[in-house]
Amino acid sequence: MCAEVNKPRRGRPAKESAKLTHSINLKLTEADFVALHQKAANLGMTATQYARQMTLTGTIVDRYTKEQLDLRRKLAGMANNLNQIAKQANKSGFLEAGMDIIIVVEQLKKLLHDR
Repeated sequence: MCAEVNKPRRGRPAKESAKLTHSINLKLTEADFVALHQKAANLGMTATQYARQMTLTGTIVDRYTKEQLDLRRKLAGMANNLNQIAKQANKSGFLEAGMDIIIVVEQLKKLLHDR
């Protein structure tokens, strides 16, 4: 019988116990309403999610912007290229891979200085 008590549950996960059952009406000027929607959209949230989090915590944890995600993807691609160059340099010699390394370094400099 003890084994049944500790047995992991299977199937659909249980619903959250804390349901959102209460609401607060909030009146805003047109400018405040637009500003709220813009701030929420910039963070990838709905206006309701944004207002709830600001009300409860006073802060919003900022997600990555599109520019930051693009920069991160480019850096990951360059890191992959650099690993491939290092592998090739170890395999065939460092002199042959030197030109490839110079190209990647120049791309990195350009990417980081364009910001």
